Amino acid sequence: MIVFLGLFSISAFTVEAASLVLSPSTGVYTTNSTFTVRVAVNTDGKPVNAAEGTLTFNPRELSVVSVNRTGSIFNLWVTEPTFSNSAGTINFSGGLPAGYTGGSGTIMNITFRATGAGTARASFTNGSVLANDGKGTNILSAMNGGNYTIQAPAATPLAEVIEYVAPANTPAAPKIISATHKDATLWYNNREAVVSWSLPTDIVAVRTLLDTNPTTIPTKVYDDPIKTLTLADLPEGVSYFHVQFKNTDGWGKVTHYRLAIDTERPTSINITQSVDVDRSNPDQTLLVKTVDATSAVKRFKIKVDAAEPFEYLDTNASDTIPLPALEPGYHTIVVEAFDEAGNSIIGTYAVTIEAFDKPLFTEYPAEINSQVIPVIKGTTRPNATVEITLTRIGAESMRYVVQASLSGEFVFIPEGRFSTGVYELVAIATDQFGAKSTVSEAIRIAVQESGFIRIGSLIVNILSVMIPLIILLVSLLLGIWYLVLYARRFRGQVNVESTEALSILRREFTELQTMLSYQERILANSKKTKKLTTAENAFIEAIGAALLTSQQKVEKEITDITALTTKNNK
Repeated sequence: MIVFLGLFSISAFTVEAASLVLSPSTGVYTTNSTFTVRVAVNTDGKPVNAAEGTLTFNPRELSVVSVNRTGSIFNLWVTEPTFSNSAGTINFSGGLPAGYTGGSGTIMNITFRATGAGTARASFTNGSVLANDGKGTNILSAMNGGNYTIQAPAATPLAEVIEYVAPANTPAAPKIISATHKDATLWYNNREAVVSWSLPTDIVAVRTLLDTNPTTIPTKVYDDPIKTLTLADLPEGVSYFHVQFKNTDGWGKVTHYRLAIDTERPTSINITQSVDVDRSNPDQTLLVKTVDATSAVKRFKIKVDAAEPFEYLDTNASDTIPLPALEPGYHTIVVEAFDEAGNSIIGTYAVTIEAFDKPLFTEYPAEINSQVIPVIKGTTRPNATVEITLTRIGAESMRYVVQASLSGEFVFIPEGRFSTGVYELVAIATDQFGAKSTVSEAIRIAVQESGFIRIGSLIVNILSVMIPLIILLVSLLLGIWYLVLYARRFRGQVNVESTEALSILRREFTELQTMLSYQERILANSKKTKKLTTAENAFIEAIGAALLTSQQKVEKEITDITALTTKNNK
């Protein structure tokens, strides 16, 4: 980054070569007119990188309308061009880091208004021009102001106006109203006008006329007085409708009503900018030239990109439209120009705002713990305002603004400590003239907990897992112990019940066999021979054998269950 050495100092060793001048240095102007003077530095071929000065003038003779640095050879201003009409002073101090080599370089343009007749002077009272030699050597050798002759405007003889003088006791001037052209001072794009007036009771005749003369005495007489009239096919431009009343004493005063008609839109529109416009400056001015044969073009509606249109009134007929501050990049501008009757024409223009180099982060930690507040450093344009966007991944962004130094360095220190996580930072700079940079490369900072906190967290995490496991294990052992006790008690109950079941089974089967033998005897006694047949004996024996087999099987199963429970109890 280049720093102007000795911008406000004068080296002991000077090489006189450069001069500060006003151009033009002379001129003749009329009172209340404006004229523009260029403030320039003549370098005599020597490379320079800075200049400053103070101009004075007599406020009774001159006043400053504006100071414009568009087209200046300087792009870095220690002191913006400023003026005071009450003190009669203009101050400036600017420079160019890379230096300027040329014959005559424009520093700024001053627009004066001539306020009083006489000889007006604009003079340098102090100044310096510094060589681009790394030493800040003052090479100023001369300061040439300007002398301007201010004359009173020449008296232009007015055309003789012969105004009708009404006789005594004649009617007063009619009061004209119009439903279509209500304001006689305005322009309209309607070529048909309806005019009317009130008729006093003593009026015996009315006469009217339409022409382009503002003082004509009307000649068309209506002996049957009328109080309204439709004027069709009015001509383009300004016309005058004249009306006059008559009573028994004669014709009275005349009323002249202006009718301004413009039905055609402006014929052309041309949008440009000055050839030496600074494309890095966000404040741009358009030069808009329109042609309209009838009425003036003063009102404009401007739309920049997709923004809402805004209106601008060029009341001074300067043919310029200042634009709002533009961001770096390509912009499309649509201008609709309106004449005084509301007819319009549309023109378009494109402008590209150049961004300066993006800020650069030069010092920052890649990883810190949560107990440390980081210090982040970077570089950008001198005196630029740097907006830093800080984003914790997964959270909302926060914005901070810091100021760069004369050398372009900036330092960002957050307001407090960071919580754990990953943070991303980007920066964008705005210089003192409003120009913006591109967005910087993003940097990331990882924030971890400190060592003691991490160990403590680890212990807490281990305990948070172990304690539930221990509780679960104890609960499981208690459950198993309970199940064992329950199983033992259950097996005891099964052993008792199985013994009882075996005893009952034997008793029941014994009773069945006894009943079967009893039935066998009854059957035998019922027969005359007292003997059973072979089939009957076989049937009874099969039933007895089946009962015995069933008894043995059931007894075996009960005995096995009893033996199993007895073995487990042991």
